[in-house]
Amino acid sequence: MDDALRAEVAQRLDALGGVLPGRGPVLIIPHNYPDPDALASAAGLQLLLRKRWGLRGQIAFSGAVSRAENKEMLQHFRFHWCFIRELRPEQGRLPALFVDTTPWSANVDVPDFVRPVGVFDHHPGGKRVREPSLFMGIIPGMGATATMVFEYLSAAGIAIPKWLASVMVYAIATETLDLSAETPARDLDAYARLLPRCNFRTIGEIRHAPLPRAYYEQLAQAMTNGRTYGRLAWSHLDGVAHPEIVPEIADLLLRMERITWAFCTGFMDDRLLVSIRSSKRKARCDRLLRKRMGRRGSAGGHDRMAAGYLDLGGLPAEERLARRDALVQRLVTAIEGHEPETVQPLVGK
Repeated sequence: MDDALRAEVAQRLDALGGVLPGRGPVLIIPHNYPDPDALASAAGLQLLLRKRWGLRGQIAFSGAVSRAENKEMLQHFRFHWCFIRELRPEQGRLPALFVDTTPWSANVDVPDFVRPVGVFDHHPGGKRVREPSLFMGIIPGMGATATMVFEYLSAAGIAIPKWLASVMVYAIATETLDLSAETPARDLDAYARLLPRCNFRTIGEIRHAPLPRAYYEQLAQAMTNGRTYGRLAWSHLDGVAHPEIVPEIADLLLRMERITWAFCTGFMDDRLLVSIRSSKRKARCDRLLRKRMGRRGSAGGHDRMAAGYLDLGGLPAEERLARRDALVQRLVTAIEGHEPETVQPLVGK
């Protein structure tokens, strides 16, 4: 971090301190189903609150953590976390920092007892809110929110423990496809400075976490339902229990040779989930998906990865299938530039 950037981050630290309470707990809220970047960033903010201002941070979120790697990451946390539904505030609204999301995003639940005071995010697009009392730490050009949090910790002169350095390195790697994408210089710098502080065994245990039997059942379904056309591969899952499997299948499909685009859809309760990936430069996955979701949909993400959902509440089964097929058709046409001709099954003849 050069002197100019350090001075800029130091000013932002002061601005953040101006919106924080003098005492009492501060909630740290990632999106409902936090990924490694959201989890690592939340842990970094908890350390920042304690060391810089003597405040107790409480990581809390709705939803769940189900992906094997993410569950393993939580096993290495030295900070406590909980589900928002477990909180019982005694009085007033609790101040909260939102990390890897914003309080106006569709991917996070905001209870009535929560009072947003700050935002740390790196996702482009979406609603823009002008609220003088809200600290806005949003940098769309950053590869990972964890990089931003690392810069705040560095500017504050706070030593980062091995376990936290390890999960932050893993987070930056997952957000930048192991630095294979056009990773911004600030993310590369954070990765390089964190790496010597890591416990590499911890990173290995996270990356190679044991997989449950249900994973292979859904993997088999995804392969059976998989289709390819040109440079694109896609699949669908029925009865998704945990939403993290949908982006996981999209990630896997993108690794297929000669494939540069991949997406996966999945029914979960009254929603159709969708995750899209691309290895192309300036793919604008977030814009592409957001434009095709329609009035019942919501989406967000990055240049090479994005996710969203369609609200299917109140629709009969036939209409749900029709909405899914229409979305798949729009995505395939948008990516290939024309309606698909004969698609090929992913496996078999």
